[in-house]
Amino acid sequence: MEDINLLLLCCCLACLIFRSSLDPDSNSAEVTAQKLYRAFRKRWLQTETDIQLSSCLNATKKTFVNQETIPKEFESSVNLAEEIKVKSRLRGTIDWAPPRFQIVFNIHPSLKRDAVVAAQNFSCAGCGTPVELSKRLRYCDYLGKYFCDCCHSHAQSSIPKYYVSNFSKHLLCSIWHNPIFNVSCVNKTLYTKAKELNRAREIQEQLLHIKKLLKSCRFAESVLKEFEQVSSHLTTELHLFSMDDLVKIKQGLLVPLLKDILKSSISHVENCELCQVKGFICEFCQSSDVLFPFQTAICKRCTVCKACFHKQCFQSRECPKCLRIAARKMFSEAASETGLL
Repeated sequence: MEDINLLLLCCCLACLIFRSSLDPDSNSAEVTAQKLYRAFRKRWLQTETDIQLSSCLNATKKTFVNQETIPKEFESSVNLAEEIKVKSRLRGTIDWAPPRFQIVFNIHPSLKRDAVVAAQNFSCAGCGTPVELSKRLRYCDYLGKYFCDCCHSHAQSSIPKYYVSNFSKHLLCSIWHNPIFNVSCVNKTLYTKAKELNRAREIQEQLLHIKKLLKSCRFAESVLKEFEQVSSHLTTELHLFSMDDLVKIKQGLLVPLLKDILKSSISHVENCELCQVKGFICEFCQSSDVLFPFQTAICKRCTVCKACFHKQCFQSRECPKCLRIAARKMFSEAASETGLL
């Protein structure tokens, strides 16, 4: 009996595939899934009912069907239909696609409600439910689309400051601590507009250099533990911030913490003999001052050899270390040509 049912189901499946290949309008996955569901449900209900009927007849010699099993079977078939419906909504349909996970950096242009809703095929951007009155839809300032009241609960977020949909709220909360905002790439003018952000960048640059120095010092374990108070990306890559960092900078919480870490780090370098021998001496003025890359206020670093000099001494002058390296290279090449080496 089971082999016959399996054979019949395979035949139904083959017929559906053959019909789909002939009908160009039925090539979508949803149409095929619905046809398969109807065929399987019809054959499955008939088969299970026949089995229950035959078992009841053999057991009690009465002509009745177990009424308790059919509602359960029907309920399971309804659950299967709901599952197909939910999965199609997650994947989208021909006329509608669910919102995708994307990071929006630009402000959406102000467009008329009717034009945006028409572009959405007069359906909710979150669930695809068709709507007749566009005034009932709610606008999401993050995605720039309209949602129904089930997909939009008037939630607010620091970015973009206004009301966002439930999907956008969940998206923004999931990336809250992720360092995905490179200010130099997003908008370079933000540093001039936000003084606290620019101050955070200056301290971040100093911490980036001094952390490399402390990692090479075996006496700096206690100082390096203080860096764990902030996210690691703040002291490893310049201009990189998360939404949590930006909000803390706005609230005035992050900059004082970075200052304290920098202060203790500088104190260690000034009193550590091992760190002092890793500094630089300005070759222009031959001063006894020990220079470090994190001293951005007085120190200028060569972009080629990474040597440090006083800013006043390095103004539009060639790096002496680079000149020595170039002269040594020329001497080596000339010596190899003449056969001296």
